Amino acid sequence: MSRLPGKKLVRRIPAALVGGAAVVALTAGSALFGAGTAAAAPLDLNGLIAQAAAISPDATTAIQQLIGTAAVDQINNALGLPASGKTEAQNFMYPAPTLGCGLDGTPATVTLGTAQAGPNFPSIPWVAADQLRFQAIPAYPSLPKISGLSVAWINTTTFQGGIVPLDDVIPILNTPLLSKVVDTGEGKVLATMFGNVDYVDGKSCTVLPTVGSFDA
Repeated sequence: MSRLPGKKLVRRIPAALVGGAAVVALTAGSALFGAGTAAAAPLDLNGLIAQAAAISPDATTAIQQLIGTAAVDQINNALGLPASGKTEAQNFMYPAPTLGCGLDGTPATVTLGTAQAGPNFPSIPWVAADQLRFQAIPAYPSLPKISGLSVAWINTTTFQGGIVPLDDVIPILNTPLLSKVVDTGEGKVLATMFGNVDYVDGKSCTVLPTVGSFDA
């Protein structure tokens, strides 16, 4: 799957996965080293690392990363887990003006909106590939009681879209997280966040729309 500009994907490779005498079957359409075309064949892990070590320290590092990445993905697939990776939350273009509650007696505050793409695993929050997790972060210092927030989105690459409520909750406590993971598909996603939030102190805040453009 191709990745769009602006997305940052980093895999952390456990050292244990690149040691020992395990045998990893790696196949390729071209030779890893040298010119010409090589026939696909299973390679011994230690032998492959030794071959890289004869070339340069950089080659050893590259091969260890290659083997480690393959091992992590194979484990995730076997367990039915999302692809491993790390992303950063992307902000909406501006904080949403928020009316009906504020700080120090003021009648208004703001709500920050973010969208985080996948794969983001095993880091929290878990987001799979081709998804965006929308999140509202109010500046008002109280616990949410009821979320009336929604996000409308359009994928300009696939021309899919919809309106989804930000209705995730903390299990047992039933406290709104003001978030939602959406299967947007890969592409450029335009989104707007709006709605209201009721708080345990009795305040009700109206979040005016904010907009953003995100890479999924």
